[in-house]
Amino acid sequence: MIGIEPRVAPAQGRLELVFAPGRGGTSLAHAHVSAPLKIVRPFALDGGRALVQVLTLGPGFCAGDHSTLDVTVEPGARAVVIMQAASRVLGMTGESHATQSVNLSVHPGGQLEYYPGLTIPFADSSFVQRVHVAAAADARVGILETWSMGRSSRGEHLRFRRLSSRTRVAVDGVPVYGDAIELEPSLRNAAATGVLENYRYTASGFWLGASPDLAGMRSVDGTLLAFGHTVPQHVYLRALAMDGYAMGRLLQSAVDRINAAWGLQAIPLRRFTS
Repeated sequence: MIGIEPRVAPAQGRLELVFAPGRGGTSLAHAHVSAPLKIVRPFALDGGRALVQVLTLGPGFCAGDHSTLDVTVEPGARAVVIMQAASRVLGMTGESHATQSVNLSVHPGGQLEYYPGLTIPFADSSFVQRVHVAAAADARVGILETWSMGRSSRGEHLRFRRLSSRTRVAVDGVPVYGDAIELEPSLRNAAATGVLENYRYTASGFWLGASPDLAGMRSVDGTLLAFGHTVPQHVYLRALAMDGYAMGRLLQSAVDRINAAWGLQAIPLRRFTS
């Protein structure tokens, strides 16, 4: 069967990044990476930001694989962490699954934008992810994730076994945002009205410490968008799309507005993920 995991020993990837402020901007003060994860050297952006690209060696997540990503931004540092390519979750036999834990810590005056990009679950795959963000009250945080509902070109739309992702953001220990995706297409109709509405891509995002200009931000090219404030300085995004390119354009527009609100140049996401 296409996509069934052939590896015997599951991979236990780990990524530890610590960003610190310096005279010339933010530096990567500490990095520990174990396969199949790998990083590209930091790339300097405006505003003293440092961008690090993360890539995964091999075909993607396989049965039993687990990745842990720990990112710390020290006071005054500014960082962007982005995946270099889409994450793939391969097909798995039995009740096996792959897991990922993401822990983001942003200290006072720090800024972290975590944009992992697209995750694609193959047929018969099962993926469980947990994202925990701990931020100081005056920190800036952005997190934006996109999910495909399967490889449509191969007839794998909603043929994964399970997709579970939960995100929690706490400010000074107090929860301010939570998001959950729990889909098991074999148990209930995930394409139904009130769930995916037959769309093939979904995205969710949250920004702390941002007040972007929301005027004129609307659904385009068949997308469905909700982009607004829960409370001042807290911005949420929800989006559905039939086409991955349309979704990409929509999310780029949202990131552009966030960066403009922070007085920073836009991050051209496709430049780092193509």
